Amino acid sequence: MISSFFTQLIGLWLLSMSMNKHFRQTFSRRLTSRLEHSLNTAGWILLSISLWLICQLTPFPLMLVYWVSFLAFNITAIALLNSYQEHKK
Repeated sequence: MISSFFTQLIGLWLLSMSMNKHFRQTFSRRLTSRLEHSLNTAGWILLSISLWLICQLTPFPLMLVYWVSFLAFNITAIALLNSYQEHKK
């Protein structure tokens, strides 16, 4: 379950970095279209792997609820991290 949590966190971070605004704030350079596509694809793949990992555990409906709650927590954490990056500059 912890591996699913961290896989989801990294996937969401990659998805946020595929946006030009967040990428420029973090790395201080423009995002190329090829890199944007790569980050977007990797983020969705990691989210899918995270969902697959959580679905391997036995009470499937309960684990799905946990996955969605992890998703909400991780979205909040990534949003706070991105706003901290913006405030720091």
